[in-house]
Order: sequence, then C-alpha cells, then structure tokens
Amino acid sequence: MIIPGALVAGMLGSLAGGIVLAVFRNQSLIDAGSAFFGSFVLAFVAGLIAPTKRSKTTLVFASVIALLALLTFVLSVATDIQGFADRRTLDKVLIPVSQILGALYAAFLLPPIIIRGTTLKRFWRELIALGTVVVMIGILISVVGVFVGFFGRTWVGLTTGLGVFAVGVVTWLFPYCHLLFRIRKAQDFITDSFKQEPPNQRIDGDRAG
Repeated sequence: MIIPGALVAGMLGSLAGGIVLAVFRNQSLIDAGSAFFGSFVLAFVAGLIAPTKRSKTTLVFASVIALLALLTFVLSVATDIQGFADRRTLDKVLIPVSQILGALYAAFLLPPIIIRGTTLKRFWRELIALGTVVVMIGILISVVGVFVGFFGRTWVGLTTGLGVFAVGVVTWLFPYCHLLFRIRKAQDFITDSFKQEPPNQRIDGDRAG
C-alpha cells in the first residue's frame, strides 16, 4: 500500500501545487510548484503510511525522487528525446531542482513530526539544518550557473540558484522570526494588562479600602 498510496498522494499534491501557483499566471512557476509539492507529498506520505521504519522509508523515496530528477535534467540537456529536450531552458533546470527540494523538505520534516515527544526546540533545529542545506545547494547551483553563463550559454542556472538560496534563507530564519513574534506577542499582552488597570487607580482603591 505504500507505493500506490504515495503515488496517488503525490499526484494530488502536484495538482494542488499547480493550482495554488496558478495565481501568478506564469507557466514556469506553475510547473515548479507542481513539481515541488508533488515530490514533497509523495515522499512525506510514503513515510507517513509506512508501518515501520518511517524515516528510512521517507529517505528512500526522497533519494529515488532526487535521482529521477537528476536523470530528467541529464535527458533534457544531453539528449534529443522528445518530452525532455524540447522543454524551455528555464524548465530544464527549475523543474528538477523543485523536485529535489520537495523531496529534501519531506526527508527533513517528517521525522520530527512522527517521533513522539518531539519538542518545538528540536523541530526548530531540524528546520535550521534544512535551511542550511538548501542555502548550500543554492550556492552550488549559482556557482555552476555563473560558470555556464560566462561561456555565453544562459544565466538560468544563476537565477535558479539565487532563488534556491533565498528559499533556504527564509527556511533558516523562520524559527528566529517565530521566536521574535512570540516575544513581541508576550510584550503586547503585558502592556495591555497594565493598561486595563493603571497603577494609581489600584493604589487609590487600596487606600479607600
């Protein structure tokens, strides 16, 4: 049941991702969103419904997705096979990268979610580690993109790498932003509590008593 269940979930996730990003009316973004969410849901659900060794199951599915994404990229840039070579230059890079990122996010996020007793602090650590890995991937793609761009081919690799880098930075900063939000919320709560009953009124009330 793992494989058929994960495949069905992956198709639904791919459809949902495409629908959500359809608001931008950009076919490349729609395809990238479909690839990301499809890969993420496929690997995540595979690990979720596995009876045992869920983390390893997720990792296996994520690895297979990454290998297939790399194979798709090679077929797109090094062969004349229809359906791969006839893609736009941006799609040749963006779609495989989105699939790899979706699988990577599933591999990092599933274990802390399914493990009993996982604290929020541990989940934030996993998210920071995930952001760090994504940032490194973005830097690697950017370096390769600069190298390719200098030979006059295309700057798609650089722009894609910078986009991945930005996603990694946002992922890495999210736990800290959430912490700052909680601190600000606590400060607002304390401020509102003092505003409800000014100190001088409390003192006057005590004296009158």
